[in-house]
Amino acid sequence: MNVFEHSKWLWCKGAPKENAYVDFFENFHLETVAVRYTLYISADSDYAVYVNGKLCAFGQYADYENYKVYDTIDLSDCFAVGENEIRVTVHYNGRSFSTYRVGKPGVIYALYANDQLFVISSRETMTALNPCYRQGAMELVSNQLGYTYAYDATREGVAAARACADVVSRSRILYPRPIKRPSVLENREVSVCAQGLYADCKQPELSLGKRLYHAYLSARTAKEMTGQNRVRLPADDGVLYNAEQLESTADGIYLVIDLAKESAGVLSLDIEVERDTDIMIGYGEHLSDLRPRSIVGDRNFAIYYRAKAGRNTFVGPFLRMGLRYMQLNVRCSRFRLYYAGIRPIEYPVDETPYFQCADRLHTKIYETCVHTLRTCMHTHYEDSPWREQALYAMDARNQMLCGYYALGEYDMARESIRLLALSLREDGYLALCAPAEVSVTIPFYSLIFVVMLEEYLRHAGDALFVRDMLPTAHVIVDHFRAQLATAKGVLKQPKEKQYWNFYEWQEGLDGAPLTEDGAPVYDAPLNAYFAMALRAMARLCEVCGEDEGAVRCLEDKELLDRRINDTFWDRERGAYCSYVTENGERFHYAELTNALMVYADCATYANESTVLSALAEKKLISVTLPNAIFRYEALLRRADRYARMVFDEIAEVWGGMLFEGATSFYELAADKDTFDGALSLCHGWSAIPAYLYFAYILGLKPTKDGFASYSQSPVSAGIYEAKGLAVTPNGKIKL
Repeated sequence: MNVFEHSKWLWCKGAPKENAYVDFFENFHLETVAVRYTLYISADSDYAVYVNGKLCAFGQYADYENYKVYDTIDLSDCFAVGENEIRVTVHYNGRSFSTYRVGKPGVIYALYANDQLFVISSRETMTALNPCYRQGAMELVSNQLGYTYAYDATREGVAAARACADVVSRSRILYPRPIKRPSVLENREVSVCAQGLYADCKQPELSLGKRLYHAYLSARTAKEMTGQNRVRLPADDGVLYNAEQLESTADGIYLVIDLAKESAGVLSLDIEVERDTDIMIGYGEHLSDLRPRSIVGDRNFAIYYRAKAGRNTFVGPFLRMGLRYMQLNVRCSRFRLYYAGIRPIEYPVDETPYFQCADRLHTKIYETCVHTLRTCMHTHYEDSPWREQALYAMDARNQMLCGYYALGEYDMARESIRLLALSLREDGYLALCAPAEVSVTIPFYSLIFVVMLEEYLRHAGDALFVRDMLPTAHVIVDHFRAQLATAKGVLKQPKEKQYWNFYEWQEGLDGAPLTEDGAPVYDAPLNAYFAMALRAMARLCEVCGEDEGAVRCLEDKELLDRRINDTFWDRERGAYCSYVTENGERFHYAELTNALMVYADCATYANESTVLSALAEKKLISVTLPNAIFRYEALLRRADRYARMVFDEIAEVWGGMLFEGATSFYELAADKDTFDGALSLCHGWSAIPAYLYFAYILGLKPTKDGFASYSQSPVSAGIYEAKGLAVTPNGKIKL
């Protein structure tokens, strides 16, 4: 059944080419109300559905022009006898960001009543530019997330001129959303942790985020401003903030809202003002600056809302925010606040899996890993809910491994892999992130795609999907094979500007030039990742019946391993160097490089023992959080010797973040001002202890794809009374 058989793709003539907000209207009279109403809808870039003025659904799936996805929405409880109106507001980005690849603007929908077609998007559909949102190019949240927004509630009653929508041409092939829709939860309890008076910085030319950040703040107690010792929201009767008797030099009242933990969701505001009032809203992850960091470099974590006189109840569906704290600068001296915070958005997961042990610190680390992971998953796995919300292969690989065990989640892994595969470029690399259009890419991220595909097969047992993805894996592997024709028979770093030779945020591995003349070098990490990909590809070919391909991959890996040892092993240092120049000079000795050699089975047996000692004794440039998984799994090959050290270190590093007050785990175990204040305090790739607890402390690993059979071989690491439950494609496993 083609639910859109009679529907048309529509757009609005005269809409801005970037950052456009367009309304589409369907009005009808109902004599009786059907039992069931189902709306099918797809849009570019995003949509929100209002029925009789109430927000009922929002959130387009992250997709591509050639892979357009539609949603199925139950509107059964939304209509009433008499006159009804559906308003679909569409936001069109009009340019690419790390979370969106530009497509053609438009919306298509069909409403069914008791399975009978009732309303369609058509030439008769009326449309108008939304009068409340600021239209056209404006401030960005970031180059990754795209536009922020400005909303003027005083224009909600404006009758914008309507006209018949334009029918636009685009593909008629649409795909149902392949994963569950995120759940939009009710307002969560928050508290006001700071308040007082503010004076604007009097520089209107600054960005909104910078004006918030530069405003002059004068603190007051909650008692002074509200008569209460502490303010918690939501408040049924509202909380009256009154500064009329305080300094007249202030422009208004500021509040800092504490959500109690790192969260992701859309702005939810319920406030009553006596006159039309400007409200500036900033948000961030910490209060190191005694206010949320609403401006970081050219990033602008801020929203503008103009409140109309009276009560304003607003939910902003077009920008999902990641935050712990929110700041409101309300430009008046008196208002009643019912709520300020977010409507949390969470991807529905199985709540059954768990890990517990006698050591409460390790149990808390596990629970925080799960929260970190869940805060970084909505329509796909994402790196950071605050700063980027982008799907990167390296980040996603860590998240998938954790998700298999801690969430029993296989659908999101599958569809994240699909989105990455659809980003394949003409040069044989995947895009930096997906779905996106970014000028640079990271070479090894394409290789990790092959690895994650094999890991998905192993944990999910979904050979049918793997066969669909195998052509993409072949393109990647064949591309890297073609690059081996060098003097030493190993890979060099690509030198063109579109390739960022990044591995992790450590000197020599962060993609900065390695030599004064910029000449490419032979690259040990890249070769190790290629060896890892060849190993994975051999198994993928075997399962998919490509026996010759499997044999070739194994032969290629064996030859590559020998060349890696000849090129990068430094006998005197007892370690693998990261790089070798054309004239044979070896330099840079890192934990990541050496851990990869063991993990990818490149190191000889004799070299492996030496490398593991160096990794344990921390004689090399240290590995950072996202890549610690390679160091830990390398060391855990000799679990009898190193397991206790590995999990003691997890207690120290991840526990250290908890002792700092973390409610989610950071991008790096570093000072919060790292990256000039842009360090993410919630990063999905740092959830890796969740995987390690299951795979090593509980010892659970699949021995046949999809956990059709499994081993349970716990390591001894000084963690006692460990127990847990995993949800697998072949049922629950209690451990």
